[in-house]
Amino acid sequence: MRDVMRPLTCVLALAVALAGCGGLTVKQEAGWTAFHECQQGSNSAALEDLLQGGRVNYRTQEGVDFSLMKACMERHGYDCDLGVAIGARPNTYCYPKTS
Repeated sequence: MRDVMRPLTCVLALAVALAGCGGLTVKQEAGWTAFHECQQGSNSAALEDLLQGGRVNYRTQEGVDFSLMKACMERHGYDCDLGVAIGARPNTYCYPKTS
């Protein structure tokens, strides 16, 4: 019985350890939530990247959407700046506020 339980215990421990590897970090979850709440009022906003440290990178196609998204993300606790322009649509980088 003991010989059977040891491999089963190892497999179970490995499965539990690997289960936590696929999710978002707490800061990524906060960025995901903030972006999608703000996106509701900005139809052209598209999420480009969500970094482990919580930085949210997105693009907008309309100037008014840029202004609305930036203001909303700042209300959600992010500092945003204009990133690199890709074609005519600039990326916006929003960082979690440190204070």
